[in-house]
Order: sequence, then structure tokens, then C-alpha cells
Amino acid sequence: MADLKKMKWHSYFLHAIMLFVSLIYEAGGLRTTELHITPRVVQRGRNVTMVCIYGLHESEIYSVKWYRDSQEFYRYSPLESPTTRVMPVNGIKVDRLNSNETQVVIIRVTPNLSGNYSCEVIQNAHTFPHYTSSAKLDVVGFGGLRATELRISPPVVQRGSDVTLACLYELTDAPLYSVKWYRGRHEFYRYSPTETPATKIFPFAGINVDLARSNQSQVVLTRVSFGLSGNFSCEVTADAPSFATSIVSNTMDVVVLPPSTPSIQTSQHYYMPGDVLQANCSSGPSRPPAELTFFINDIPVTPGLHTAQPAPEGLFHSELYVQVHLWPAHYERGAPILRCEAKVGDLYRENSAVALYSANSDPKIERVTSPGAAAKLQMCQILILLCIIVWANNT
Repeated sequence: MADLKKMKWHSYFLHAIMLFVSLIYEAGGLRTTELHITPRVVQRGRNVTMVCIYGLHESEIYSVKWYRDSQEFYRYSPLESPTTRVMPVNGIKVDRLNSNETQVVIIRVTPNLSGNYSCEVIQNAHTFPHYTSSAKLDVVGFGGLRATELRISPPVVQRGSDVTLACLYELTDAPLYSVKWYRGRHEFYRYSPTETPATKIFPFAGINVDLARSNQSQVVLTRVSFGLSGNFSCEVTADAPSFATSIVSNTMDVVVLPPSTPSIQTSQHYYMPGDVLQANCSSGPSRPPAELTFFINDIPVTPGLHTAQPAPEGLFHSELYVQVHLWPAHYERGAPILRCEAKVGDLYRENSAVALYSANSDPKIERVTSPGAAAKLQMCQILILLCIIVWANNT
């Protein structure tokens, strides 16, 4: 019996060691898989080399598979004969002579081959680990130019502040000729490295360009106004002989946030179970109008009447009116807390709250919901209770 137990423990111990070793092996091997595409942005008609980097010896590989999106187009299997196989995928021409267990060469690429590519390394035919790595290929036209993104930072701009518009582009076989910036269809800034001066500003109402911080890849606007909300574009042109052009666009939003927390007004000073609560919440001025929501004990109240009234300078005051029947369940944990939340997108979120005390309890207390607000309300309640005790002792 003792020998049997010893054999079982020995088996468990060996199994644990093998599992530990395999984990270390995997961590140092296939988990390091990477896919490098050279060049990542390539001119139409050129060749591309894709290299799959992994930490296994050739004799330990079952197969390496290559995919364009979900379509397999090349496979290396050292246990098969021949060891390489090409699967037909529209537009992909594999150079079999220069492709092997670590790389695949695609010749005479066309623009429709732009997209995601991946390599999958398989160590065992029936079990894991199978590890996959991906990368993106961009095939551009004659001139080797591709504009990829117009990035606005911050994405939502407060009126009167600065904003940076960054034009992301890649040139492969030609120098830069110019970068032109547009608001709608109106050009307001240009960078031309072959001209003197290299930068040029075109007048546009409300646009103030900071020349010191603007260059071939970005333009900085200062003191932005509401009139600049809308579409911006950057047009990148490669130099001779192609003069290839690429354009990207994005939309900028200019906002004004409310200057303070929302304000709550109720039709009565005290409320009892069975009463009808009539309350109004107001916020502003802002642009766009703040979104208002009422809560009782952190449970949303059925939406009431929401209005946005015009204010000076193109701003808006937001108001929300609700009418709610108060039930005994609202008072199970004491005086109900009525809270109003004001939001402007992801930039602004503020709360105000009031406690709906009954006529026989402490007077109504208003508080602003913020970090530590609950502790402040509790402290106020304790102070009021102490005042009542002192008053009772003195009488």
C-alpha cells in the first residue's frame, strides 16, 4: 500500500514538473510571436516581405500558416512533402523561392491587398499552443503617399481654448510637396517646404493660427469660437513627378460648460408619504444644453418636461420639471434624497441634491453631490441633532 501511494505521489510530482516546464517553455517560445511587414506602406507593383518571429526550433514546428484577413494563402509544414503550399487568394502572388518557415514574400502588390495579415504558429497538430500575430499592410498608388488620419486634440474643445489638428500621413517614394488645411472648403493654412516662407495663412473668420507651433504635420488654433464647429480636412500632396494627393477629414465640436452645479427647487418645504412632489432642476448657461436627470434615492425618476431656453452669446439654460407621487417605500430609510444630475457629453457631470424631510422632522438640507458629500450631510445632521438636544435641556 505504501509503495502504491509513493508511486501516485511520484506521478503527481512528475506531472507538476512537466506542466511547470511547459509553461516556462511556452513563455519563452511561442508567446513572443511577432509579425513584421517590410515595408508596411508600399507602392503599388512593389514586393513585400512578411516575417513571422517566434522562439521555436524548426524541428519543433508542426506548421506556420499565413492569412489575409480570414483567408489562408501560404503554409509551411515540415512534416509534409512538399513543405510549402500556396492557397489561391485573389491578387496574392507568393514568391515560393524566397518564402520559408519564417517569412513569405508577396510580389507585385496591388491596392486591393491593403488590410490585415496574420501568421499562426502551431506546435502540435492536436493540442495547443497555437499563437497568432497580426499586422497591417497599406498599398498606395504611384507616388507612395497615404494620408491616414486627421486627429483633433482635445476631441471636444471648450470655447476660448487652443486645439491641435494633426495630419497623419506616410510618404514612401517621393518628398513632400505641400500640406493644405481646410475648414469646410476654405483653405486657411498651407505648408510648402519648397517655398519661402514654408508656411502661409489665408484669412478665415474666427481662425487664429499659432505659427510657432504649426508645421508640416500639425496646425494649432488659438481662442476657438463656436463658428469653428464643423468639418476640417488636410490635403497632402507628394512632389514631382507624381504629385499624388490624399485627403483625410474630421469634425470638431466647440462647447461651453455650465459655470456651476445644477439648482433644485421644490413646490413645498416638507413632504409626507402620499404627497405629490413637484420639482424643477435648472442648469446653464452652456452649449450644447446640459442633459438633466432626476433621481430619488438614486433611482431614476420618470422623465418629465425638459426645455432648453436661449441665453446670451448663443448659450442655453436647461430646465427639467417632474411630478412624482411619494410613497411610504420612499421613506423606508429615512428622508428621501432627491438628486439632479447635469451632463454635457463626457466633459461635464455634476449633481445637486435635497433631502425631502417631513414636517415633524429636521428642516430640509440642500447639498451638492461630490466626493465626501455624504459625510458632510451626515455631519450636518449630527450638528442639528445636538442643537435640538441643547435646546431641550435649556427649556
